[in-house]
Amino acid sequence: MDGPGMDTYSEPISRWTLDHLPARITEALDSLAAFGQLAADMSHRLAALPARPDHVPPPTCRRLLVDLGFWGSALVRLALVHGRTDAVLDSTTAGDLSFRHYYAGLAVQSASGHPPWQSFTSIISWNVPTVEVRLDGDLHSRSEGIFDGPRVRTWTGTASEVMLWELFKVGAALGSAANGSLDPIVSGTVSALSEESLSRLLASHSFLRSFRQRMATFSRGQDPRGEFSVDVFMNQIRQFGVPWESKAEAPSGPHEVESLARDAIFGMPQTRHKQWVRARSGSMMSAEGKRLDQAADAPTLAEVIQRSMAKPQPFDDLTVSVLVAAHDIYEERRKLSAAHYGMARKMLYRPQREQSSDRAGMPTTTLAVDNSQGITGMSENDVQGFDHARRVNPLENVLAALPSDEISHARSLIQKSLYTHSVSVTLRYSGTATSCAQA
Repeated sequence: MDGPGMDTYSEPISRWTLDHLPARITEALDSLAAFGQLAADMSHRLAALPARPDHVPPPTCRRLLVDLGFWGSALVRLALVHGRTDAVLDSTTAGDLSFRHYYAGLAVQSASGHPPWQSFTSIISWNVPTVEVRLDGDLHSRSEGIFDGPRVRTWTGTASEVMLWELFKVGAALGSAANGSLDPIVSGTVSALSEESLSRLLASHSFLRSFRQRMATFSRGQDPRGEFSVDVFMNQIRQFGVPWESKAEAPSGPHEVESLARDAIFGMPQTRHKQWVRARSGSMMSAEGKRLDQAADAPTLAEVIQRSMAKPQPFDDLTVSVLVAAHDIYEERRKLSAAHYGMARKMLYRPQREQSSDRAGMPTTTLAVDNSQGITGMSENDVQGFDHARRVNPLENVLAALPSDEISHARSLIQKSLYTHSVSVTLRYSGTATSCAQA
């Protein structure tokens, strides 16, 4: 808690974001005058904040980073749509500073390592209520939200946007649980060919499988709030995925830290992948950047497993079980990647091709973000290339050297163990818990 008056600054900003921002954006998209009025109204509301953020309590800074992150990306998108050539984040003011510099000051004052522009953390991690991931009742991952109520900030005011942010946050929390189970094996803290290693491999497998199943449920439109709108995603939500300046990268769900760390842990047979991963760190929290550096510099799971096999054969039952479990978690990683690529095809690449065909010869609608590629500039070929790289299982040859009956016996025990595990995901706010189902 911030203490008395903790929300003197953030509460009015937050209420306006929740209650008025989506409608005002809709008006401003159709009218340059409405856009100018929106920017002026934002400056007026920001004038109620301290002239400089130096003495704003860090928790309040974090809440402001969420709300003003949505404001800033809305301003940048609207400026692009209306062909404004001036830097709207510099002409819009907050206290004694431009919006851009005030936001950067809030990031420093927040003591959180937040970058000076909107991030995955401010759109999703802090915005969506707290997510807890448990395996058989034991807590494995907790991603904190920083607001008291259940409402999620959006640009569009749609259930689709809320559903997307929740999916991203739940996926990141499940990814954190999966990676956290593997980290001690990769670091050497836990012996690779041990009972604990086997238990950790099975736990990680369960978390990744749960994430994949949730993506499939989302893609099939089985959320009780309704089917996710592809049109809202392509032509509304994605259009706010604009960088605030040339060296910044717009936040992207598939590029959040645990997703990138997973590729480092499992390995990617592409020489450019390590450089590509490091390039993401500038738009992450400082601790996330360090996490990526450490993951990129560590050996892969397969390398650790293979190094541990330098002993005479035949292998004992435990070693065979570890090898099969490690092989099979690479297969689960492949399925998860295929699920992501399939969702990208369904919700972006295929509809974009259909729209392009339908609109051939028609006037071009002004878009802030090109729908022919991902928010961070990845084409369908790029995404397909990463998916192909994730199909490679470096433990295939290891398993091929083992007797088939030993593999079958170990796999039957592993599958039985996997299907007795229960992964639960819970959203919490102000003492209230809502189950996101179990898998």
